[in-house]
Amino acid sequence: MNQVLELIQSLNRQKLLDENYLEHTLIPSLGLNNENLNEQPKELQKFFGGGLGLRIWQYPNQFSKYLKLISQHASNINSYLEIGCRHGGTFVLTCEYIKALNTRFSKATAVDIIDMPPIIKSYIDVSSLSISFMQQNSQSKDFKKYLSDNFYDLIFIDGDHSYDGVKKDAEVSRNFCNVQVFHDTTNQACEGVGIYWNEFKNTHSDSYYFYDFTDQYDSVDGTFLGIGVAVRKQWVTI
Repeated sequence: MNQVLELIQSLNRQKLLDENYLEHTLIPSLGLNNENLNEQPKELQKFFGGGLGLRIWQYPNQFSKYLKLISQHASNINSYLEIGCRHGGTFVLTCEYIKALNTRFSKATAVDIIDMPPIIKSYIDVSSLSISFMQQNSQSKDFKKYLSDNFYDLIFIDGDHSYDGVKKDAEVSRNFCNVQVFHDTTNQACEGVGIYWNEFKNTHSDSYYFYDFTDQYDSVDGTFLGIGVAVRKQWVTI
């Protein structure tokens, strides 16, 4: 984990904002997920379960563009919540990326129904940030109570991928963040996420700016992953 932190902390602002560098060098070198390999691009094979071991479950050509968008708002992002962290690679990279651009970024929480992933534990042990892990069902009364007492500038939703599941996660967290992010918005393996995301865009266009990052890889048979971002308009104009 120290190598991960040292690498990201060593990057100057030019590198952090370089979409090409993020996509082709940084994200793969940190290590990509090695599950559901039929969804993964063959040209990135050497990074599956490799690199520096983060097992990031993202397409670099999507996540790099997402990070570039986040960089435009990073100065106002002081806290982060991730619902559904799996191995924790996306969580670690997001935290360190924002931290590199905003010294006031200080609090981040990962939530999942599984035991604390080793990657998250390692990160908590060495991070200078206030990092916590909650083994919690995001649709439980306890979690709803927690959110009512805690506000996060950025919330990344990647938990229950059914239509009802993502809708509940979105609605319970919407009033407690300024930016909501949805993962798997174009994933054919969990179409409910995309259905809800499109409904959300159609009904909340007066309150949010929307961004979609859905680039695919020609070597993959099918359409997978996808990131949808909703930025509260009122927050941007403050």
